[in-house]
Amino acid sequence: MSILFYDHLVDKTEVLLFIDHLQEPENHKGKLRQLVDDIIHQGLIEYILQKLHPHQHHTFLTRLEAAPYDPELLSYLKDHISLEFEQDLEKEAAKLISIIKKDLSTPL
Repeated sequence: MSILFYDHLVDKTEVLLFIDHLQEPENHKGKLRQLVDDIIHQGLIEYILQKLHPHQHHTFLTRLEAAPYDPELLSYLKDHISLEFEQDLEKEAAKLISIIKKDLSTPL
């Protein structure tokens, strides 16, 4: 996935190491890594939209689509949600990572 404005808040190291050590073909590992990125992205965007006032959804999503890497998106969220939103987003990312690790560790 491309660089996103919240990447510095998400520590996927443990999940990626777990995937790297799986006894699976490399193309399956690549698909798992992409799936992890997608789950985190969808989870964080859902969290942001729940916190953001509905009138601001369009502006945020338009800016995200135009420049998903722009650090000003985080400033926008701090201005419209709370000054502590960066920490809140980091905590939400940690929760998502924890769920993913648990799911990956559970045998089928």
